[in-house]
Amino acid sequence: MASLYTREKVPVPQKDGQMRLLWRYQRVREGRGVKTAGLSGPFYSRSKINGKTAWTRLAEETFTAAKAEAGARIEDAERAVSITGDRTTLESAVEAYLDQKSGKARKTVLQYRRTLNEFAEAVKGRVRFMDEITTEVLRQYKKFMEGEGYAGKTIDTRLNIVSFLLKKNGVTARVPRDEMPIVETDPATPYSEADLKKLFAEMNEEETLLFKVFLGTGCRDREVTFASWADINFEKKTYTVRGKADVNFHVKNHESRTVPLPDSLVSLLKKAHKNKKHDRWIFVNGDGKPRDHSLRRLKQIALDVGLNCGHCKTTINVGRYKPDIRGVSCKTHPTCEHIKLYRLRKTCATRWHTAGIPMRTLQHLLGHKKLETTMLYLGIEDSEALRDKINEAAGD
Repeated sequence: MASLYTREKVPVPQKDGQMRLLWRYQRVREGRGVKTAGLSGPFYSRSKINGKTAWTRLAEETFTAAKAEAGARIEDAERAVSITGDRTTLESAVEAYLDQKSGKARKTVLQYRRTLNEFAEAVKGRVRFMDEITTEVLRQYKKFMEGEGYAGKTIDTRLNIVSFLLKKNGVTARVPRDEMPIVETDPATPYSEADLKKLFAEMNEEETLLFKVFLGTGCRDREVTFASWADINFEKKTYTVRGKADVNFHVKNHESRTVPLPDSLVSLLKKAHKNKKHDRWIFVNGDGKPRDHSLRRLKQIALDVGLNCGHCKTTINVGRYKPDIRGVSCKTHPTCEHIKLYRLRKTCATRWHTAGIPMRTLQHLLGHKKLETTMLYLGIEDSEALRDKINEAAGD
């Protein structure tokens, strides 16, 4: 499906810190809930010619007609390829695939782009066309990543992204399953009540509400980031997770759901609503935009209260204007791998399960497509809470 673009002047940050208005091509967003019928041109389409991006101004001025024109151009190009016997280059396949996935979350698109560009660079000189990619080529890419010191999970994720590209282009080469890296399954580890008490004791009022929402709804990161006051029904005490196309937020699996809120969380939300900082968003940053980087703040709080394991080592960029990569430990930096937002989600799921909420209902509340996924989110009850039962079983 062809994508359409407009050409607009947008603010672009410069090296001196100033903003400058520059012409840029902007992709026209489409999808559920986005109205495009009233848009007018000029519109542009993008194509690859000899490995270089080429922009074409379309003759049609209405969105629907321009969409049809762009599609016809693609069909003409494909017909020309079939007649001449031309082959799809890896470079053009990557660009086309990234264009198709451009509507996904920004973090996902960046991950796809980073991986596929790395793959193209790693096989450069040996592979030019998609039909030249073999299992041995993929094995060499796997060895390249191992040489770079990537963790098994990272290698597995990147090989899977490359496989998505290959499948889209009809290439059957794959790394055999028994050669894929061993990835340890991360068990569902809820936060203990003692750890939660330490974390919340260190938070200010706004942070307390933020992480109480995570803990009380079992919602994902972006589902909390883009929570709006309109999503809260104070009378029914519910939060409806729904997409917001204007900020490119789409609910996973494209299925909205309504989550009941505990009374204590409703009280906190009512208090915040009386002095709300934004008419739409519940959590905002200093610029009035939806507040993100919740994980970064949670990790900092965990470091401050002494919950880091002290053994995690990683590299971070501490340079503000130019790269300054340094090795650090979670003893001194907020980088502990055990402090994660989804552990709050797992804590919520485990609490619901312990309280006797049926499994199918849990699946719906967590927004899972498969029941097997829900099972992975159910952790073991806090051992301290089981102390009396353990002693009873031992005859103490």
